[in-house]
Amino acid sequence: MDRSWIRGTLFSREYVNGVKEFMNLIQAKFSEDEEILCPCRECLNRKYWHQAVVNKHILTHGMESTYTRWIYHGEDFNADVIEHPVDVHDSEDGNNGADRFEEMFGDLCTAVEQDQKETENEDGNNDANPSETESFLKNVGKEAKRHLYHGCTKFSRFSFVVNLLHLKSCHRITNSAFTDILKLLAKAFPQPNTLPKSYEEVKNLLKELGLGHESIHVCINNCVLFRKQYAKHENCPVCGMSRWKDPARKKMPQKVLRHFPLVPRLKRMFLSKKASEEA
Repeated sequence: MDRSWIRGTLFSREYVNGVKEFMNLIQAKFSEDEEILCPCRECLNRKYWHQAVVNKHILTHGMESTYTRWIYHGEDFNADVIEHPVDVHDSEDGNNGADRFEEMFGDLCTAVEQDQKETENEDGNNDANPSETESFLKNVGKEAKRHLYHGCTKFSRFSFVVNLLHLKSCHRITNSAFTDILKLLAKAFPQPNTLPKSYEEVKNLLKELGLGHESIHVCINNCVLFRKQYAKHENCPVCGMSRWKDPARKKMPQKVLRHFPLVPRLKRMFLSKKASEEA
């Protein structure tokens, strides 16, 4: 049995099918209401959850990469499995995340064009007073037409940045290393070019397009979020655990939650009047 998907890209076709294979084994070995150990990268076969929760954890967190023989879930230790990792360059869906990101941006640009045409048809012009939505539309339209550099037809600035972010995620490239790579590429590309010069610039670009996220520090035991009244706390007010991996050195949080705000995404979904009416 091929278990190479465990180290593959989350949400790829191979990964999703692999999770289905695992859950089929669970359904064959356990009763429907029986809690099982969760092999996700957060729980590490140390916590019991309902099967639906385990399924969600594996899909969103990933399965623990060394758990290729499912001995805690009824499989024989001597089961014949293939454990080699998926090569992101050879995988059919290796770039699937980046492709979906670009597709989402393409849909957004289409909605922008449609909304502008509808506004012109209704009002006879498109010179309404500036608003948050109009500013957003302007940013999207501008980014859709921005080339990486003069003469580059294979990538727009956005598509190239998305592909770089995909590689950053696949290979766990640090933020500082990613910034160094951007600086080197900016020097190597023909001048002038529009490539962001740092990871912070990339995050700002995504934020302007409504694709940003907020990083929130979390207690290692999931007691509290270090925000609002706990924003300046160094230790968890519930269990007392430190917020940091090593308080004596550079302050790196023990656990981080990436919050993707719902409101900007709803705005994108219903940007077009036609889409809003159909919904």
